[in-house]
Amino acid sequence: MFHGWLKIADKCPSCGLDYDFATPDDGPAFFALCFITFPLLFLVVGFEVMLRPPWWVHLLVSLPLITVPCVLALRPIKGWLVASQYVNRARKQGPRHPGGTSTRASGTGTPAAEAAD
Repeated sequence: MFHGWLKIADKCPSCGLDYDFATPDDGPAFFALCFITFPLLFLVVGFEVMLRPPWWVHLLVSLPLITVPCVLALRPIKGWLVASQYVNRARKQGPRHPGGTSTRASGTGTPAAEAAD
């Protein structure tokens, strides 16, 4: 699924699935911050309040405690988002037209054609 650390490949090497539909954008970073970094931040603040360590101890302990899990979680979260886009048959959203309809990558842009999808 990946070509590099976080770049999504064009196609699956096993089955040939085209990943053109996949647009996780900033979702992995958002979920990593909300569910990993913010809870760990409470541990770091508690560490500061209870022990009052010098700043260099925070560099050695707190900084890796927050950054390493967050960075390691980006790839699985991105894979999860791409998989959920595939399962839910997500499509890229096209530009908005003045009439309020939108053009999809695979559709004609008319409401009747989109309803038929």
